[in-house]
Amino acid sequence: MMNDHRTILTNSGERLVFDDTLAALLDRTIKAIPETQLASADDWVPTLDPEVSRDPFTYFGKLREDIGDVIPYADGKFGNRAVYSPFVRNPDTPIFAVLGYDAIKQMVTDSEHFRNAGAYGEHTKVQLTNAITTVNELDGAEHKVIRNLFDRQVFAKHFRSDFTKSVIMPAAEHLCDRIRGKFDRGEEADLNRDFALPLLYITIGVVVGVPMERIGEFVEMGDAAFGGARDPQAAMTAIGKLTEFFSEQYEQRRAADDLDRGDLMSAMSKASHDGREFSAEEIVIYCRFLLPGGIETTWRQTANLGYAMMLHPEQFREIVEDHILIPNAVEESIRWQASGFVVPRMSAKDVMLAGTYIPAGSSMMGIFGVANRDPRIWDDPDVFDIHRKRIAHLTFSIGKHACMGQILARPIVTEALRAFVTKLPDMELACNAEDIGTSGFQIRCPSSVPVRHRPTASY
Repeated sequence: MMNDHRTILTNSGERLVFDDTLAALLDRTIKAIPETQLASADDWVPTLDPEVSRDPFTYFGKLREDIGDVIPYADGKFGNRAVYSPFVRNPDTPIFAVLGYDAIKQMVTDSEHFRNAGAYGEHTKVQLTNAITTVNELDGAEHKVIRNLFDRQVFAKHFRSDFTKSVIMPAAEHLCDRIRGKFDRGEEADLNRDFALPLLYITIGVVVGVPMERIGEFVEMGDAAFGGARDPQAAMTAIGKLTEFFSEQYEQRRAADDLDRGDLMSAMSKASHDGREFSAEEIVIYCRFLLPGGIETTWRQTANLGYAMMLHPEQFREIVEDHILIPNAVEESIRWQASGFVVPRMSAKDVMLAGTYIPAGSSMMGIFGVANRDPRIWDDPDVFDIHRKRIAHLTFSIGKHACMGQILARPIVTEALRAFVTKLPDMELACNAEDIGTSGFQIRCPSSVPVRHRPTASY
């Protein structure tokens, strides 16, 4: 680690060490996290029916059973409940929700009839306002070129096992040690505020090379950027500041010939495939894009993991006793409670999907979180079961447009659980289970997961 603490870490394989300076900075950062950032991104959406926000599984599951795998969106409602549609459209554009597992698989793999281009909008357009088109909005040859650059040159070379060992593991362990300190003082902790969110700020901060002394500023801008639903203007301002932030960092480092740290900026500046390289503008935009695209969904997925474990203490104890269960438990938590709940497409041509006619130009809402509980695919799909036979869930999508960030998301959630069972095997929920609610439609997680030391632990 750099002794002058100018950056959190250069991703050179050196293990992240939380000395007094970094630990104190992290402590201040955690304490400064505003409550607004921990709430659901949908809490400020007035058109979202509270019942749908609390339990979309039951509501959409019943619609799937009664109507089918593809249902129309009419007058701002699916069925008889108001549901926020986050996609830009003309008032007359047809909108459909896709609820069935097989129907969503067809939608995300049939690139002839369903496209990314034009699919994103409303609250997402705040975060996707770029001078360039990012990979999640691309199709065809252009999408393939950018994915090859990332998959073969950036992620394959820089963010695999070494990154897990040098950054994710020590960060997760340190945060658990911090929670253990709270337990030792007779205090409770919150797996959302005290673990999940700071873990992602540390990890993504390392990925993009945020200067350590500016990590608090990074958190502040992140809170505003995540809040597009509650304050679109503030979110737009924060996105602009983040773009300036990374542009300044890139120009300073390029001028100083300081692009060999092993972080995302360095990796992208060196990436080349079939004669294609990233421009300076693309490097800045993708570093900024990691804030909503890399932090929010994975932070909330990590909180969902903690929620699942504390809600099912007998299964948590099984994992404490047998760590071989960790991978299956991670995948089950991602299936059972996906943080990223909806993914859009636009229909490029007239097409039939699961027996429903879809006209060209329709907005499609693939509700992955509901499809992950399709009873035709999983027995007792609403039950959380770490011993369940593994069937590929849809949370990260599949095919050419599968989530690019899963290369970081899976190790982060995995190391979170590993740290829980090794460092905090005796923690338990500090409230009644019914007092914790997971809410949201576009993005889901509990606003808090209060935990305490379980004094009667037998292991």
